[in-house]
Amino acid sequence: MQAEDRVIHFCVELIHPGQPFNRGALQKLYFELSQTGAGYDSIEVSDTAQARFYSRRGRAQSVLLFLPDRALIIEEWADIPMADFEERVRTVMPRLGEARGIPGFMVHAATVRSTFALTGEGDCRRFLIERVCRQEPRAMAVFNRPIATAGLRYVLPETAECPGTLYVNIETFRHSNNEIFVEVKGIFGKQQVAPDAPETVIANLRVVRSFITGHIYPYLEQYDSAGE
Repeated sequence: MQAEDRVIHFCVELIHPGQPFNRGALQKLYFELSQTGAGYDSIEVSDTAQARFYSRRGRAQSVLLFLPDRALIIEEWADIPMADFEERVRTVMPRLGEARGIPGFMVHAATVRSTFALTGEGDCRRFLIERVCRQEPRAMAVFNRPIATAGLRYVLPETAECPGTLYVNIETFRHSNNEIFVEVKGIFGKQQVAPDAPETVIANLRVVRSFITGHIYPYLEQYDSAGE
């Protein structure tokens, strides 16, 4: 298995007490961000259920999504390094307090999605179903239908040494036959985070990212041996 994964998604979710949207405040925020390196190309604030700022670059998207009780900073099909995403969080987060009329975030979450390319096995479904899960083809034949995707899900609770509850999904990747899709979402709710404390959120984003490289990779690598 290739040691370096391909990150395709970053997301920071900031949960706060529910507030109605203030259209003028969001338009002001959009303008303020346009004067920074974290600006967006388009704005939609007509929907009372949600609003968003976004930019598109091919299939890659940068999105700042507002729901009544949360804001999400998203890079979909990410074409930027994690350091640039962290800088966006540093720029956006301190401005959200005024724009949304909130003192802080009760809970925050960080999600990273990436893919690992297989080297010892060319079929991600056979790798995950037969090697990792030890399911024999004859056992799967009872479905009497082809399998499009398959996967594993783990929930790892917070401990004294490890902050946040981690939700781990490991799946076949439908966009590539020889890649395994990994998603790790960390939920951190022990302390309220002020809008002007983005480093706390960024540190937990790094916890999630390092779990993929430091734990998911060796977990999968032990099965992807050419001599298996």
